[in-house]
Amino acid sequence: MHPQSQRLTELFSARLSPSARDDVAAIVLGPRLCGVCVALGAPERDWWRIAQWATRLDDSRVCDEFGAYLDVLVAYRCARPGEDVISDLIAYDVDGDGDGLTADEIRGILVDFVRAGVQPV
Repeated sequence: MHPQSQRLTELFSARLSPSARDDVAAIVLGPRLCGVCVALGAPERDWWRIAQWATRLDDSRVCDEFGAYLDVLVAYRCARPGEDVISDLIAYDVDGDGDGLTADEIRGILVDFVRAGVQPV
């Protein structure tokens, strides 16, 4: 296993409850979702919460709650761009007219990105 993948697996596994550590699905999904969290630039303290949302995005209440969380991350990255997917989406300008993506478009892309982190391969 690549050293960074190993580190991500360890970080995620440390956040799982003892019973979840034995759950094969949680172990398999862990490294992928950790990679998504890193790509988002999400703080490590939020990774477990993101994992909980990611597995329940079909529930509209959960999706709204996660969308509100993403709005906060996007606002933070608007003020402090970084080297992450959110900053890239904020800076992206499809046709060069300076408009870029709307907040709703960014949120939709990010929800799909996180959802992909928990989909079976």
